[in-house]
Formats: sequence, structure tokens, C-alpha cells
Amino acid sequence: MRHSRHPVPASRFAILPLSLAIALASDAMAQESTNWTHNVGVTVANEYNDNVFYERENRRSDTVTLVSPFAELVGSGERHEVRLRGDAQRGKYHEFGSENYTDWRLASEGRFAYSQAGSLFGGVSLARGHEERSSPDDVNGEEPTRYDRVGAFAGVNHTFGRITARVGGTWESLDFDNVPAAGGITILQDDRDRQMSTFGGRFGYRLSDRLEPFVQAAMDVRDYDEPGTIDRDSEGYNAGAGLIYRPRADLHAELMGGWMEQDYDDPGLDDISTFDAGAELRWQPEGSPNRLTARLDRTIEETTIEGASGNVRTGISAQATTAIRPDLTLSARASYSDHAYRGTSRNDNLLGLGMGLRHYLNPHLFVGVDYDFLQRDSSEPAEDFDNNRLMVSLGTQLERGYEDAALLAAARHTDTLGGFYLGLQGGLGEVGTAQAGPRATGQNGSLRADFRDTGETLGLFGGYALTFDDWQLALELESDHTGPGWEHVRSGDGRAFSVEKQRDIGLGLRVDRLLAGGNAVYGRFGLVRGRFDARYAEGGEKLQDEAWHDGRRIGGGLEVPLATTLGLRMDYSYTNYDDIDIGTGDARDDFTFEESLMRLGLAWHPWRQASERAPVAPTAHDGFYLGAHTGYGSLVTDLLGPRTAPTELAAEFGDSGGLAGLHAGYGRTFGRVYLGGEVDAEVSDITWNHERLPNGRTYSVDRESSLGLALRAGYVIDSGALLYLLAGSAWTDFETRYARGRQRVHLDETEQGWRFGGGLEVPLSDDLHLRMELTQTRYDDVEVDYGTGVDRLESEERLMRLGLSYRF
Repeated sequence: MRHSRHPVPASRFAILPLSLAIALASDAMAQESTNWTHNVGVTVANEYNDNVFYERENRRSDTVTLVSPFAELVGSGERHEVRLRGDAQRGKYHEFGSENYTDWRLASEGRFAYSQAGSLFGGVSLARGHEERSSPDDVNGEEPTRYDRVGAFAGVNHTFGRITARVGGTWESLDFDNVPAAGGITILQDDRDRQMSTFGGRFGYRLSDRLEPFVQAAMDVRDYDEPGTIDRDSEGYNAGAGLIYRPRADLHAELMGGWMEQDYDDPGLDDISTFDAGAELRWQPEGSPNRLTARLDRTIEETTIEGASGNVRTGISAQATTAIRPDLTLSARASYSDHAYRGTSRNDNLLGLGMGLRHYLNPHLFVGVDYDFLQRDSSEPAEDFDNNRLMVSLGTQLERGYEDAALLAAARHTDTLGGFYLGLQGGLGEVGTAQAGPRATGQNGSLRADFRDTGETLGLFGGYALTFDDWQLALELESDHTGPGWEHVRSGDGRAFSVEKQRDIGLGLRVDRLLAGGNAVYGRFGLVRGRFDARYAEGGEKLQDEAWHDGRRIGGGLEVPLATTLGLRMDYSYTNYDDIDIGTGDARDDFTFEESLMRLGLAWHPWRQASERAPVAPTAHDGFYLGAHTGYGSLVTDLLGPRTAPTELAAEFGDSGGLAGLHAGYGRTFGRVYLGGEVDAEVSDITWNHERLPNGRTYSVDRESSLGLALRAGYVIDSGALLYLLAGSAWTDFETRYARGRQRVHLDETEQGWRFGGGLEVPLSDDLHLRMELTQTRYDDVEVDYGTGVDRLESEERLMRLGLSYRF
């Protein structure tokens, strides 16, 4: 649908209830007492960022000092609540001073209950911010893009018997600053300034205290102040239906599906029509510090990508928080999002992981440590990146972080044990390298490619652990001798280069959650130094770079007790290393290293006592089950094919990425022996690329969806944990693309492969089980016939999957 004039902005509808809410709330506050509370504080932190500009190659690191003050005032009465908040953050980089920023935000919101059946709500905010370098809309200026934001929202909630109603609107204004760029030019940003308004409602019907189906609809208007050469003004709507489920007071679940559209004024921009989806889960037991939130949403976002009308974003995120002790809190977070830029072939996938610890030195003073990992895998190889951030902070606040009585009670009832442990571990390691370098001298050519291969690893680990009832904190040292590496060999005098990982040593923090039977699930992060041997040869000239490189590692696993002092653990870790420049003459390639380790280990805990946590019976593994899993995997492809006569290319390409899926099956125990069968289905984002410009070969292989069948056989040990092996078949969709000049090959085929692996499964309760498994699948060979030759591709994958299963 095209349009020449916009309707009245929804913000005008939002202003009326907001003004009414303020007037009524002011009158209510004058007639009833208000209880005022306040909180102020400041946090000072140092953060190490290993990829400040979020680049695929030539990554640059820096340390930034962050100062973050805040103040909050809350007034509440019998029928009203008012909240005022202001916060700011000053970021000062030690090396890249052009990245310094000062962000701030002022906000006010309130609620007024005009009757037992209804209430008004509203709020306003004013902010100054900057665009992150990780954003695809960043214009790559000499400094970050800064902007001003003004926002408001207002609405009404009302209940008519069993019918619930919520109607409201939002308004937002964005004003972007122009950005200085290299060469003294200025990148104009006025064509991004815009106002966005929404207006909508949700209506539900309470079938019971637990179930409430609902319908909802909303419209939005996006109006650009100065559209420029492309008119991005648009109108949109979304509509859907869903269900709210409240099985108990501490648990809220919501699921929604529908349709959404966005229609653009400019005839050169594609209108967007697509399905809508949403889900939300909130769990917080009363009186417990544990909290879990998870969310799925799908939106149409604005973008500055050339040729794209909008960014259809599908995202899922989860965050968990708990208190190991009243003065020690742990948080973990994960997110994944898919970004489809309509009107172009670009598609981005972002994976985020993080965890943090905060320890209160007293009720008003705390120290903290946080680690965050962000990865973008794009259909445009130059837009890929990995980013690691490690932050140490010191903060103070007026509000108490804990109560003295709670800490004393915890100290009386908590058994704190500590001691050293040692172990031996071995398995498979993978080294991946994102390569980038100049090619085709005189034509401003380039090559970007993803290389990867596998080898064995064997090592030692040891550490010191402290146990606090259900939690364990450990500082762990590890060292491995490894053999993974890859080669790119072109016969004759063509380029030949390779990378081999030799050994490493690392130190990290490990956090365990102890489960029934003394089983444990853990996460960890730390720092690593790895020794790599990189070689490069061309035209008879050879170069070798054998050196130590710094890395950042994140991982986790399961550990189960085989005896009182002996444990078996399954561990997976992912490490990013600093990149290097290597090559002959002035033409240097950039190599960016990453590593995945999949290991089994035996751990000796000489100080550990027998667990008092009762294990579940082996029969807890009996019956039908249904579950969901997520994880991380890799695809490695050995390519062999002819090149300019009489040369031939042999190379090992590959990359890694995230995956998610469902599984279902049936199992039965015979004594302690377990036999079962399982089917699983999943989707993934694992793609390797080879892109040579302007006229070389461009290759990519994308692992998409997969269906698997497997038999499982295992043994249930005394702790109730199941140790199992699996074998079966997988059918996976692969999309293979080849291009050179006018030659084009596009294969979208399902390949069959044989899958082998094993895992650990530990009961969280009689019905709910947690599992971790590692698998390897070898697929049939694929031949790519491009007319003047045939390349043979031999692919195999390795997957780490972490899942939850419910047994019926």
C-alpha cells in the first residue's frame, strides 16, 4: 500500500492519557500520603575490549575506564506510584581517545489506580547516547555516531469482569549528529532523524486464574524529518493472538503468534509482510534470590543498509540471577538473533554470551567481574566479527545490597569446604582461522576465507575450589598439548599457508551448581596463552611465525562423581586469540585465530566428602521424553579441485556457529544398563566462506536444518547420572554456492551422514533432566561441476549440545 499523506501521529493520542494521568495522580498525591525512598550510587570499572571496532580482521584492542553514576527517587501511595531516575556513563579509552563518550538519561514514569478495576500509566524520558561500533548502521566515522532521544508512553489498564483491556501509545524522536570522517569530510546524518509513534491494545479473557487467551493489534508511523534521496517514511501494523499461562504465583508464561506489515513511501523499497511471534517466561520464587527471564520477539527495525527497506529481527534471550550467599550474586545471560535485511541478500546472526559475579564487601560497597562474548556471522564475510570484553568494577550505593541478619544466618547454616584438585583431560580440538589479505596486484583485489581442521588434545588441569552449600567457586589452571591445524596448498609455485596449534596454558574462574547425587553443571571464563606455528610460502619464498598469542576463553560442562574423590567431566570451550600479520613482500595476510576444545577429563578431589544430596533412582531415566537443546558446532570441509593448469588446490575450509532444536525419544533401564532411541530436529547458523575479489572464485557452504535418528546405550552410575554413547544417521540441508565470472553453481541439497558421539545426562528431578553431548557426523561427498572443472567437497561436523528433557 502506498500513501502520500500520513495520518495523525499516534503520539497525539498518547499525550492525552499521559496528561490525564499526571493530573489525576497529582490530585491523588495531594489527598493521600506518599512514602518516598531514594537511592544513589556510582560504579567505576575498567573494561578490556579485544576488538574495539568490531572488525573481522586487523582487530585492535584497548582498555576503557567507565564511570557510571545514578540516582533514583520513588514515591508510592495507596493508589499511585511515581519513579524518577537519572543515570550516566562516561567512557574514556586509553589508546583510542576518539571513541570516548558521555551518555546520560533522565526518565520519569508513574501509575495511578483510579478504581479497583483500572489504572492509568505513563512516562517520559530524555537521553543522549551513541551508536555502538557493532551496529551495522555505524557509518565508520572517526568517532561514534551520537544522537539525542526523547520518548513518551501512556496508556490505561481496565478489567471488566473476566475481560482485561490494555490500550496505550508510544512516541519516540531521534536526532543524529553529523560524524567527522577521514580526509576532513563530514558524514551527514540528518536523513536518519525521525519520529516514530505506535498505538495499540490488547484484550484478554480470563478462563481461570491460570489461563488467559488474548488478542492484540497495533499500528505505527515512522516519519523522517529529511528523507533525502530515499524516502524511508512508512506505516505499519501488527495483529496477533496468544495465551497467558500462570500455573502458580512465581511463574508467568506467554505465547503469541500473528502477522505484521510495514509499507514504505519510496517505490524503490520493498514492503515487508511476514509472520509475527513472541514468547515470554518469568520465574521468581517468593523469598528466593533466584530469577529467570526468557523472551522471544520478532520486529521490523529501521536500517541504513543500502538497498534494504528494513531489518526483520528475530531474537531470543535469557538471563538468570541467583545469590550464592546474601553478599555474593551470580548472573548468566545468553542471546541469539537473526537479522534479514529485506530487499538485499544480506543476513546476519548475532550470538551473545555472558556471566558475572558481584561480591558485597559491606552492604553498600561491592566489587564485580563480568565477561561478555559477542559474535556476528554474516552472509557478507567482511561483516563477521568476534568480540570479548572483560570488566572489573568497584561500586557503592545508598541502598543496602543485603541484610546483616541474612548474612549471619547464611554463615551459620552454610558449610564452607575448600581444597585443591588435579585432573587429566583429552579429546578433540579445532583451530579455525579467518584470513584476509590482498590479491590480484593492480586490481585492488582481496581474499577472505575461513579455514579450519581438527586434531587430538591432551592436558592437565588443577585448581582450588570453595564450596558454599549448593555452589562451588574455583580458580583453575590448565595446560594442553594439542595438534589441530589446517593447510591451504596449491601445487607448483602457488601460495601455500597453514596454521598449527601446539600447546597452551590458561587460568580461569569456574562456577559450579551442585545437583542431586553430587553431580554438577558449571560455566567458566578466563585468559589463555597459546603457541601457534603459522607458515606461508609463495614463489619459492617461505616464512614461519612460531609464537605465543593471548586469548580469551569461555566454556562449561558437566561433572559427575565416579567415587567420593574421583569425578568425570565433559568440557567444551571456545577461545579467541589475537590475530597476526603474515606473508611475503609487502602483501601481508591477516590471520585471526579461534579454537574449540571438546574434552573428557578425570578429576581427583582428595578433600571432597561423600555427597549428602540423595541421587535419583536409575528408573528416573525410563519412559518417553521431550526436550529442547541449544549449542555450538563446527563444519569442516576438505576441498580438492583443479586450478590453473597444471596446478591443483587442496584446502581445509570451515567455520563455527550456534544451533538450536528439539529432541524426543524413549529409553529403558535394565538394572543400571540403559537402552533407548531418539529423534532430533534443529536449525543452525554454521557457514564458511571463500571470497576472492574482483574476479576470483567465491565459495560458501551453509549448514542449515537437520534431522537425526540415533540409538543410545549407557550406564547409570551411583550419582544417578547417565553416561551414554550414541550412533545413528543425520539428514542435513546444505546450501553450496560457487561463482567465478559468469560461472554460477547453486546447490541446495539434503546430505546423509553417519553420526557418532556420547554424553552425560543428569537428573534435576525425577522428571526434568539436563544433558550435554558431543557428536561427530561424516557426510557424503559433494561434487561441484562449474563447467571447466569439478571440485570435490568432503564435509564433517562436530556439535556440542546442551539440552533439557522432560520425562512423562
